[in-house]
Amino acid sequence: MPGWTIAAVSGLAIVALVILRITGGRPFRPIRNDLPDVAVALILWLSLALLTGRPASSALLWVVLAAGLLLADHTKREVLREPIVFADASELLLVFTHPRFYLPYVHPAVFYGIGGLLVGATAWLFSVEPASMPGGPVLSRLIGALLLIVPIAAYFWQPSLNVMASVIRRLRPTGDPVDDAKTLGMLGSFAAHTLCSRQERPARQAACSFGIVTVPADKPPVVLVQAESFFDIGRLDPSLSSPLTEYQACRAQAWRHGRLDVDSWGANTTRSEFAAISGAAPSELGLDRFNPYYAFARRPLDTLAARMRQAGYQTVCVHPYDRRFYGRHKVMPNLGFDHFIGGEAFDSRRGQLVPDEALGAWINDFIARETRPVFVFAITVANHGPWAARAETDSPFAPMLGGYLDSLMGTDRMIGQLAASRWLNEDGGIFALYGDHQPSLPVLLNDGAHIGASTDYFILDRTRPAGPRHDIRVDQLGRALAGCMKEHIPLPDRLRG
Repeated sequence: MPGWTIAAVSGLAIVALVILRITGGRPFRPIRNDLPDVAVALILWLSLALLTGRPASSALLWVVLAAGLLLADHTKREVLREPIVFADASELLLVFTHPRFYLPYVHPAVFYGIGGLLVGATAWLFSVEPASMPGGPVLSRLIGALLLIVPIAAYFWQPSLNVMASVIRRLRPTGDPVDDAKTLGMLGSFAAHTLCSRQERPARQAACSFGIVTVPADKPPVVLVQAESFFDIGRLDPSLSSPLTEYQACRAQAWRHGRLDVDSWGANTTRSEFAAISGAAPSELGLDRFNPYYAFARRPLDTLAARMRQAGYQTVCVHPYDRRFYGRHKVMPNLGFDHFIGGEAFDSRRGQLVPDEALGAWINDFIARETRPVFVFAITVANHGPWAARAETDSPFAPMLGGYLDSLMGTDRMIGQLAASRWLNEDGGIFALYGDHQPSLPVLLNDGAHIGASTDYFILDRTRPAGPRHDIRVDQLGRALAGCMKEHIPLPDRLRG
């Protein structure tokens, strides 16, 4: 290699190492903590350099990607209070296919300006740098390809995976992304978590068991709603009158209600979604707890929906958005749902969020048409951020919540639709609702409102008297709903209809 190439690669390597140190949250860590990062980065750089024959351009490309990793990690820590994890790799394409959920949280000058400049500079360098790797081009490309193919093949072959996981565990990863990023480096922790999660996943999947579900003899309609970014805003200031009148009415009449301890804040809907249906606690998922849909739920599992299907219910999941988002179109059949209804069932343009009232009307119409017993799991999306700075709703909560309050009122109206339905009041149905996580709002950041990170839930059964507050974890919610069904009192035939 020419002298300038060696100098450029060496300089870019130092820049990349500094960026990775900053991203890992420990800029001045001992050299030994850099070794996992260096090993991963060296393999990636060398494979690309051998495949393209352009070592400096390859080094610059990986520096740009490291900078992008730093930006993503910083943004996620600021907005969601947690770092980038290995499972977030599955969301890389989602940034471009569903930009409204990601790009508003990054300043346009940074993403388009600086990011575009770096990508352009890398493309330019690839176009002008002469091939300078030693050896013939065929041999170089073969070795470069093998540097990628061999580790990937070993990852998918169980005996070699077991060996690699055993070696990785000698580095003593804790499974905590913050601690492991500091001691193993960001790339090192990604590699460790990817290997260990795959190696232990089959045993954890086999142990995933919801348990026996006893359904009422009359098999009433059962509706479970996961409400996007929902929580009882009355907790922010009990002295103010809450505008969530429909929610308050359901809570006052609910068989059970209370705080819901969830494993996320501001996003990561799939965590609460999976926990409620599967009954699996984060500790039971291991490293897959960060995104259960990434790999864990890609095989049939024992869940609430699966048990209700066995008991004769038609199980339906409805999410009025792109059915491929987070791979739900592949996951929902594995969770026990006969049908998965996406945005195609709603009159909405691409990228438009379906109002909660439209979802509520769909649920009521669907149950009215069905002759079989139905279990509906609805996942709302209309209350997803970002929100307008100012609220149009006239409420004392408007100054602190902004436009979030407007979409939250839509959720409250949906609650009223379902609470007034025939299937609930005349057919003896059961209606449960919970929030997946709190919204990412400045007033709530770092528990600025001093209410913790919990959301709220209720289980409403008109045949049962109202019960006291009972705080639970989100992975206990499905079993609580099963408990309500077990003790459900069927309506006399003379009262039905």
